Amino acid sequence: TSTSVNDTLKNFQVTLTNGQTYVAIANGVLNPSNFAVNPDGRSTAFTLFIKAMARENGSSSDVDFFVLHGSTDAPTVDVLARRVATLVDNAAYGDITNYITVPPASYILDVTPGNDNSTIVASFQADLSGLGGGAAVVFASGFFFFSENQNGAAFGIFAALPNGIVVEFPSVQL
Repeated sequence: TSTSVNDTLKNFQVTLTNGQTYVAIANGVLNPSNFAVNPDGRSTAFTLFIKAMARENGSSSDVDFFVLHGSTDAPTVDVLARRVATLVDNAAYGDITNYITVPPASYILDVTPGNDNSTIVASFQADLSGLGGGAAVVFASGFFFFSENQNGAAFGIFAALPNGIVVEFPSVQL
């Protein structure tokens, strides 16, 4: 029923440069006092996270993606491609990585505390085998402790493709 820009949940002043491609991710909660605090002390208020110079295609036959830590109640984490490499090192809520390039394949992604890669807190199957030459935004969303966050959606990892399709990576039992 909105009839003007003044009838919004939140307004943002954003200046974008002509000729660049951007990704804007709306994230956070409208009333942080109704949710668990971020363990790293980061603000969880609803905001826009913006990535400039976003890619709509991969830079080669591989897959190019960046990662956003978007889970408000999750601590600083690492993301490891099991038996391959550390993809994300010490990302706190709101952090956006540089682009990461990997061969198109299927990976198990292990999420660990940023200071303890021997403790896996969640694992996900990321099948990137069909994305050769493509690009994506990989993001964490949901709550680690959903019962403390108004029973919101549980923590998950997702990929948003340039065509608007969003894929949820399935959880894998440890």
